Amino acid sequence: MLVAASRFNECDYCIAAHSVIASSQGVPKEVIDAIRDDQPIADSRLEALRRFTTQVVEQRGHLSEEQVQSFLDAGFVQAQILEVVLGVGMKILSNYTNHIAETELDAAFSSRAWKKAA
Repeated sequence: MLVAASRFNECDYCIAAHSVIASSQGVPKEVIDAIRDDQPIADSRLEALRRFTTQVVEQRGHLSEEQVQSFLDAGFVQAQILEVVLGVGMKILSNYTNHIAETELDAAFSSRAWKKAA
């Protein structure tokens, strides 16, 4: 979810940092790369989470009943909607701060550096 929100907000720093962190926590590279490339994830439940997170960011929380129901139908519960909203809120704060501050990428995250395609 954090990579997906950062991807939508095009935060180079957070995409790299969360890619490294997700990898260290056992998230498969193909899942991380799909999110980084704004592509569907093969795992349908993870894809529902990626899609829902992007919808929350893109639509600023104005989701349709169908979008919410699709998330719930993927096996999530109501409380997890708030978890996504909290994660998105945290990422907006850090993504925008990194944009304004032009935060340089730490060496620890340089292996997963990301730049928006031209």
